[in-house]
Amino acid sequence: MKRNRILHTYARPLAVVALAGICLGFDPLAEAQEAKAGGSPLDTLMHTKIWVDVPEAKDFVRETRPPPDSLAYQPVTRTDPERPKLRSKAELEALKSELERAAAHNDRTAGKHMGIKKPVAVKTVKRE
Repeated sequence: MKRNRILHTYARPLAVVALAGICLGFDPLAEAQEAKAGGSPLDTLMHTKIWVDVPEAKDFVRETRPPPDSLAYQPVTRTDPERPKLRSKAELEALKSELERAAAHNDRTAGKHMGIKKPVAVKTVKRE
C-alpha cells in the first residue's frame, strides 16, 4: 500500500518531466530548418525552373501531323458588333414622349380589361 502511494505521488511530475524532455528534444530539429537567404520571392520564382524542355517529336508523330500551312485556325476572340450611334437630345425627348404615350395607352387598356370604372362623384346631402 505504501508503494502505491509513492508511485502515485511521483507519477504526475515524472510524466511532466518526460513531456518536457521530448519537447526539448525536438527543438533542435525545428531550428535546423533555417530560412535561406535568397532574396525576394520574385528571385526565387525567377531562379526556379518551372517549365520543361519539350523533347523532339517521334517519327510516327511527325508523319501523322498535317503541314502547318494547311491548318486553318479559328479566331478565339470575337469581333465587336456594330453599335447604334448615340441619339441627340431632341431624339431622346421624342422617344421619351413616345414611351409615355404608350404607357398611358397601356394603362387605359388595362383598366378596361380589369373592369375598373372611373370614380363617380358623390353628392352629399346636408341634413338639418
